[in-house]
Amino acid sequence: MLKRNKSIPKVAIVGRANVGKSTLWNRLSETSKAIVSGTPNTTRDRNTTNCVWRGGMIEIIDTGGMDADPQDIIQKGIITQAELAIKEADLVLFLVDVKSGILPHDAQLAKRVRELNKHTILVANKADKVGDTGEAMGKELWKLKLGEPIAISSASGRGIGDLLDIIWETLLKRNKKPVEPEIEQSLKIVFMGRPNVGKSSLTNAILGHERSIVSPTAHTTREPLDINFLWDGKPVTLIDTAGQRKKARVSSRIERDSIDRNREALYRADVAVLVLDATDDPYKQDKNLAGLLKDANRGLIIVVNKWDLVKDKTSKTAKHYEDEIRAALPFLAWAPIIFTSAAKRQRVHEILKTAFKIQEEKHRIISDNALDKFLKKVLQKQTPHAVSGTKRPHVHSVIQTHTDPPRFEISLRGKQNKLQDSWIRFFTNQLRAKFGFQGCPIIVKTVHDATPMPAPKGHHRRKKPIGRKGFRY
Repeated sequence: MLKRNKSIPKVAIVGRANVGKSTLWNRLSETSKAIVSGTPNTTRDRNTTNCVWRGGMIEIIDTGGMDADPQDIIQKGIITQAELAIKEADLVLFLVDVKSGILPHDAQLAKRVRELNKHTILVANKADKVGDTGEAMGKELWKLKLGEPIAISSASGRGIGDLLDIIWETLLKRNKKPVEPEIEQSLKIVFMGRPNVGKSSLTNAILGHERSIVSPTAHTTREPLDINFLWDGKPVTLIDTAGQRKKARVSSRIERDSIDRNREALYRADVAVLVLDATDDPYKQDKNLAGLLKDANRGLIIVVNKWDLVKDKTSKTAKHYEDEIRAALPFLAWAPIIFTSAAKRQRVHEILKTAFKIQEEKHRIISDNALDKFLKKVLQKQTPHAVSGTKRPHVHSVIQTHTDPPRFEISLRGKQNKLQDSWIRFFTNQLRAKFGFQGCPIIVKTVHDATPMPAPKGHHRRKKPIGRKGFRY
């Protein structure tokens, strides 16, 4: 069951394009997650993060420019998302640019904001100097009928502390007390895939409402979007990302920035979801992206979306498609595959169930005793061959050294001994067959045991002369 955390106060940042909303959002969250550029409508969806001040935490919401063109499908979505943010917010920050002055759009948007939410603070951004908000500008700002303006500079940080103080005081007057910073960490699930495979549609299907803008245009989503909610009483963060292509095919700076932020989102996630399009040939999947997810050592799920569009399906179709994916991406054989339809909301919640199972698997601990017994059986099935020369490597023991992801250390007798990659793969596969670890990577390292190998029973080593004064064994 999905629930939203209603206790944390929500503050939305709104205004026309290029007034500095994303710069302020980055400043308040002390991150650089939002892409900032001079291109209008760089930000499209609502983006949320937390802001901590005076020991209390609020949620701040970044939005796209509300002066977008309602005739364009993507820009219409920008307006819709911004208006939803205003309605849901406990407090709204309406930004204007004092350097460009108050434009007719500002007055129109201020009126719309007043209609949607009366709890609004007027913020005069880009006031890098005290004189930037002079008498003439002050008169124009008061005409917006949003109360006394607060002068700040998002870029330099000027006035940010005063703005936060005013936000906190306003929320307290409304009995919307900022909450204590969260101790319980949410499960972070990041959706990644090529453009138009349905990442945003899956996000919306899981949440049950239009949270991300969806359109047939590639790269509708431009920056990772964090969406927090409760599922069966457990905190979850879904991270929707921009469509990922090879950097060699990317020309625009915004798309390059999107790819960089996708990588950052991947490395702060607990479980990654590789989204594939069921209408594409499995052998044409982006192996570079799949390899990136493998190397990140995160939990991993493969989701085949748009399964409803596959024609003439039989009881064997899914198995056939899975076999082709395994053949195309053999290095992800340990990742579970889920067939979904975001449009029909079919099996979308299986993603959450599987992600929580994987998180448990990532923290599984195998006792030393169980590993000793396991190693003996593995060596009975297949002993490692010599890497060089004729001497087989002697495997002494195996222990688990870490979790999240599980790491195992195999001790070898003798500094020159090495294990073949094929035997390590065999050992890893046997680990999975015995103990599970579905959907999570396993890291296996080898170390050399300094203890000398004992001589066989009844065997005496010959004395070797070292000179006239004695012998050395």
